[in-house]
Amino acid sequence: MTNLRTGLSRTTALTLSIAALAAPALGQEGPGRQGVLSFSQGFEFSDNPGLITSPTGDSLISRTAVDLTLSSETRSQSLSFSIGSEVVGDIFGETSDDFDLDNSRASVTYRREGANSEFSFSASFRDLDLDDEVFDTGSEFIIDTGSLETTRFRTELRTGIEGPFGLHLRAGHTKDDYTGTVDPDLVDQTNVSLDATASFRVQPDLSFRAIAGLSDTDEDAGDETKDTYIGVGVQGETAGGLSYVSDLLFDRSETNGSVTEDGIGLEIGVVQARADGNISIDLASRVDETGRRTSAEVGRSFDMPDGSLAFSLGVVDQEGDSDLHLIGGLNYSHETKRGNLTATLSQGATTSGGAAVINTGLSLAYAEDINAVSGWQARISYFDNDELGSADDDNRTSASLAYSRELTKDWDLRAGLEHQRISEAGSSDRSSNTVFFNFERDITFGF
Repeated sequence: MTNLRTGLSRTTALTLSIAALAAPALGQEGPGRQGVLSFSQGFEFSDNPGLITSPTGDSLISRTAVDLTLSSETRSQSLSFSIGSEVVGDIFGETSDDFDLDNSRASVTYRREGANSEFSFSASFRDLDLDDEVFDTGSEFIIDTGSLETTRFRTELRTGIEGPFGLHLRAGHTKDDYTGTVDPDLVDQTNVSLDATASFRVQPDLSFRAIAGLSDTDEDAGDETKDTYIGVGVQGETAGGLSYVSDLLFDRSETNGSVTEDGIGLEIGVVQARADGNISIDLASRVDETGRRTSAEVGRSFDMPDGSLAFSLGVVDQEGDSDLHLIGGLNYSHETKRGNLTATLSQGATTSGGAAVINTGLSLAYAEDINAVSGWQARISYFDNDELGSADDDNRTSASLAYSRELTKDWDLRAGLEHQRISEAGSSDRSSNTVFFNFERDITFGF
């Protein structure tokens, strides 16, 4: 069962086209065909549901969500199709009786495996109302009014997996369309990416490879950024359990047809298997539109009887910034007698919107069963997006405590409270406190 913030596409043409594609495969005979219809009804009492700078008063939000997932799986292939949406309304706030279809989505995924090959395809559509929630892209979060429509396609093909010659092709297409937004950085854009790897196995444990790739981002505002790379490398493994991969590349970045950056790139990764886990070393020096970024990181992982622990630590140097920045991460999980504890910490450098940024994330979660039909969960998370060479430093903090219970064989209850705080550069802090009640049900059926 998903949380209430789910989605169903209101774009009839897209839904019909995906359904037409899915129907033949889903109609085949096979032991793995299944459908899941999920329904949830929730109420959220919040003092600032839109996380606006100056909240106008308390609101009671109703969220009715419906999701349908159809899947078919055999030994060699799998197909999944899903649609979902929410009906959201403010019962006694300023927008009383204004019930809208929100957070709509549709997706289809297909995967096929052969004796020496593999193919996968996925497509998705999402229409998100930015007035109702914070949209996390993975490298940044968006806090604005208006709406965002995102369409994604991705396909991947691998051949010669066990043979002397292998080919790995990857292609992706993403289109973001904003409507009614205020932030000037939120512009409509289309990104196309292509990556190819050709490997030549000269020995059972040694391969040479050639790699190439392209990423083209075209903004409707007029700017176009194109990053390309081409290179050669080696990959192998020793008898002592040491695996390695090393690539020498040439990077090139263009903006509006003019070369802005280019240079030699290098990536080296080494992993040594140990009885209780792994030791890893990663070195990289790459060039994109923000200049050269050089990093070094050492990691260690441990397998434990009741969980796992992995951590890494390193530094990154970004061209145009005089400081060295720490990067690394921590992942810890521990199974208790009646629950589990997870903790994650990560800090890394990336490029977002043509700027170099340092992203820091922290999450701590604990879940425990009270008895056979109920349990509780607590979670604290923090995310910081720091643009280097700029005063833009945005962060988000959230904390939640929830109680879940099986009301009947078919119905579940989830209730709790959540606090969120947003801090944006050049803007006042925003916060919200929310109490929520969700009633959920999944109906599983075969066909």
